Amino acid sequence: MDPIKLARENDSLRADVAQQKRLVTALSQQVARLLDEVAKLSKKKPSNGKKKGTETGSTIPPADGEPDEPPPKPPTRAKPDAPVAPAGPGPRRGPLPGHLPRDVDAHAAPEGVSCCLTPLLEAREPLVREQRDFVPATVRVKRIELHRAECLCCGTMHTAAMPPVAMPNGSMTAALIAFVVHGKCGMHLPLLRIIQELASKGLSIAKATMSNAMRHAAGLLRPVYDRIVAEVLAGDLVHVDGTGVKTLHPGEKGHHRGQFAVVCNTRLSAYLYSKDKSAEHLLKFFGVGDPGGYRGRIVADAANNMDGLYVRGVTEECGCWYHARDKFEKAMAGSPAEAAEGIAWIGTLFDVETEADERGDTTAERRARRKRDSVRLLRGFYRWMRAMQKKFTPDEELYKAVQYCRNHWGPLTRFMTDGSIPMTNNLAERELGLIGRGRKAWLFAGSDAGGEWLAVLYTVVRTCQRLSVAPFDYLAWVLSQLSDLPVNRGRGHLGTLTPMSYAAKHVAA
Repeated sequence: MDPIKLARENDSLRADVAQQKRLVTALSQQVARLLDEVAKLSKKKPSNGKKKGTETGSTIPPADGEPDEPPPKPPTRAKPDAPVAPAGPGPRRGPLPGHLPRDVDAHAAPEGVSCCLTPLLEAREPLVREQRDFVPATVRVKRIELHRAECLCCGTMHTAAMPPVAMPNGSMTAALIAFVVHGKCGMHLPLLRIIQELASKGLSIAKATMSNAMRHAAGLLRPVYDRIVAEVLAGDLVHVDGTGVKTLHPGEKGHHRGQFAVVCNTRLSAYLYSKDKSAEHLLKFFGVGDPGGYRGRIVADAANNMDGLYVRGVTEECGCWYHARDKFEKAMAGSPAEAAEGIAWIGTLFDVETEADERGDTTAERRARRKRDSVRLLRGFYRWMRAMQKKFTPDEELYKAVQYCRNHWGPLTRFMTDGSIPMTNNLAERELGLIGRGRKAWLFAGSDAGGEWLAVLYTVVRTCQRLSVAPFDYLAWVLSQLSDLPVNRGRGHLGTLTPMSYAAKHVAA
């Protein structure tokens, strides 16, 4: 046979085989797609029994319905969530604050002007133009001279009394310590930045000296911290949240994850630090198990380390609907239509709260509004969740979002029992943001003891901010007052040195 003809036949056979392989691959892909579509259509939730916490303690009984009843649709919202508008021009400049001191720079009226042949000038009201000004901080040395007198008869030396100072044996005044504490906890500056700022003013201070000053200030402010905590826990409702922070081991390599927590109400905030995320520190803080421990409502998310705070008949858990909504937002990627319906249901509950805020409802009026409008929404949402969960498997995000709401249905509906209970834990989230912003700047706590000092200082500084008190002014005033107290301080005298007492005197004035 001709070799050329044989080669052509071999090439033709190879081309036929390659074409058949391509056809087989295409058919296999089509079969796989069809099988996926069939699986999606026939997919159902496996029956795995009742979930932990389902409907436990619920204040809103779920509405009855047929098992195969289609899920209800969320009602149309009168004011849907508006898209975030781009940032526009800033606000117009208003009048300058009236409490700021005025430094008057007066200029006399012009004389000898060529106005008329014989000008007659009469004084009028001056034309005033006010501008913002800034006086840079200055560093100086405060010299304390204690004059003495000697008795000529017995030789006894009589010395003037030492005025109250923050550090009797130190070289930093109360104002300088207040500057360091406010820079660290109020402005979220690392100590290195504060050192550079003081160096630009001509003062050089070692980092260890600043750390010792902050430790000393935290020790002086500890009684004030205890009184702030007592006033926070004196109410019947608090918000709780926590976040982690990197903590070093002094003298060793490596670090561990410490934990900052905030306990706050509508007026005050208290921070606490623990070396880990265990519940031991929170239980001790709230006095769980003690006769004089906290008794009231606790608004928090569903963190595991807070489960021990809820004692039947003593404390009540109140859930956060923003955390529930976040679960559905996370499910938007896999199930956009169903997740959007869940978000719409939750949005209708917030619409009721928005209307109550706009009308200025009292606590009793808000509770009546919730009984009238929110009950039917909660029942409809529960029916929707029960019907929707059957269409998904436990490893899908929408199933997890629905199960989260069903597991915590009791705490999530606790706000229906009292108009003073909020639907969210946003207050604690905002107050805990101070630790988050500071963590981005100073990065870590030097030790577990340093974390405890920071908790005391953050509590005092943040309490001043929430009471409209300048933290620097308060700290510069109170640190010297605290160092002059006797060992048994706190017997009636310390109550006048708290930020609450300071605000009552100075803010009102």
